[in-house]
Amino acid sequence: MVNRMKREKNACTCKNVTYGMIEDAIKLKGAKTYDEVENLLRFGTGCGKCKEFIRYLVRDILEECNIQKESKR
Repeated sequence: MVNRMKREKNACTCKNVTYGMIEDAIKLKGAKTYDEVENLLRFGTGCGKCKEFIRYLVRDILEECNIQKESKR
C-alpha cells in the first residue's frame, strides 16, 4: 500500500512522521501492532488528529505483509 503512496508524505505533521517511517517501523523494525508503531515513532502526541488515520494505515500495512495481530490475553 505505502509503495503506491509517497513515502515522504506526512502522516503526522506535528511530529514529522511520514508514511515511509510507519512502513519501516513494521517491515524493518518488526512492529506488529498500532501501539508498537506508536511507541517507536511517538506520533499523535501533538494535536492527535493523525491517530485514527495512522491506525488504518498500520492495519493495512500489516494485512499487506500478512502479519497477524497478536491476540491479547
